[in-house]
Amino acid sequence: MKTIGMRTLLGTAAASICLIAATGQEATAGQLYNGWNYGIDSFNDGSGGSSYEIKGLAIKETTDSVFVALTGGMPLAGVAASGAADGNIGWGDLFFNFSGKDFQTASNQSSLFGIRFAGTNDSNAPSTGVYQNVQAKSVTGVNQGYTSLRWYYDAGHNQPNTQGTDLPTAQAAYNYFYPAAVASNPTTGNTPILNVINSGTKVGDITALASSDLSAAGLDFGHFGATGTQTIGFQFNRSLIGSGDYLANVFVECGNDGVALKVPEPSSMAGLALVGLTAAGSMLRKRRPLSASITE
Repeated sequence: MKTIGMRTLLGTAAASICLIAATGQEATAGQLYNGWNYGIDSFNDGSGGSSYEIKGLAIKETTDSVFVALTGGMPLAGVAASGAADGNIGWGDLFFNFSGKDFQTASNQSSLFGIRFAGTNDSNAPSTGVYQNVQAKSVTGVNQGYTSLRWYYDAGHNQPNTQGTDLPTAQAAYNYFYPAAVASNPTTGNTPILNVINSGTKVGDITALASSDLSAAGLDFGHFGATGTQTIGFQFNRSLIGSGDYLANVFVECGNDGVALKVPEPSSMAGLALVGLTAAGSMLRKRRPLSASITE
């Protein structure tokens, strides 16, 4: 009599989930590892040197909290730059787009969520924290930077994974950041880099996380060979932002680099697991004889 072990059943379920992940758009978002979704950026597209090089963005969600981490060469307080209006170039703001629309359209409709996490940047947000009903603006011009995404790419920075693994080509970036009419004909005049909050309503605060906190939460950029000299992390209450799938993105203030990450709704992943287990169970029922038993 042949017995079918529980590990076999779980292995079949995992295979089913992987098959779904290979074909389903939501499941392929980001790179899931140890509970974190990762968007890994090109290591060679930071114009201006290592301080402007972003290597990755990672987000982890729990029932109550959202954890965010960024790694690269840019310190949280930015770097001194005589060409910047305030003598400093740093991080822009982080945006969450739940709308399903391109970024510029969502911004024009005040449909974004935004997070000011760098207190020294040129954001119009009055303090660090989480904001809703957000419109974005560009501050690249006052930071000695690229006034358009097309200019950035034309300057030689169109690398594979140019905005991270979820926007891996320049065309994918154009398709996300701008309406179709612009994406099909991007120019230096119609592709502004919208990188900080222009307006919005603050709905809550963020809590800075030390490296030890991030490690305890399971963060591991090293798994992808993407650990920068600077790693920044924070968390906030999950209830402060929308629900469903979203795309998160951030640029440095000068537009010299950026990274994006697609994050599926957590329930989507749970649903995939359920589908996988159901499929595995169905296969098991079809294959086992009546006298077979399931053992651990």
